[in-house]
Amino acid sequence: MLRNRRFVVLALTAGLFSNSVSSAVAAVTASPSPSIDTFKVAQEQFKKDRDAYFMALRDRDMKMRVINTTFKAAVDKSISDAKIAMTTATTPEQKNAINAARRAAVASAIVARESAISGLGSIPMPPVQPQRPAKITPQGMSDYKDKDKNREKEKR
Repeated sequence: MLRNRRFVVLALTAGLFSNSVSSAVAAVTASPSPSIDTFKVAQEQFKKDRDAYFMALRDRDMKMRVINTTFKAAVDKSISDAKIAMTTATTPEQKNAINAARRAAVASAIVARESAISGLGSIPMPPVQPQRPAKITPQGMSDYKDKDKNREKEKR
């Protein structure tokens, strides 16, 4: 009876050990390759997204320049018109009316500029760079590095 129990325990132990070793080897060899390929695909997609992001920024910048140029031209025109009108104005009422017209023209230019900027929408968000997979180092390599550092310290 004691022999049968030893045999059963030995057979169960051998069976459990052989199953755990084979599954551990299969999992370790299969996992690094897909993660590296996945990273490469994600990196290529990131590069495409980054190029599109920079193009969107350039496009937005060009539109902002046009908006600001239009705004400046409108303000400059209202100021020059006001200066020309001031040369012919003689009464304080005429001068007040010219200044009010100038202020109204500048205010309408500001409203037009703000509405054009809000029409552009929000600033594009930059893409997120993918994380590089962790390197798999052989077991015990860090121990050798630590020993080498300790040896160098002892020599000093």
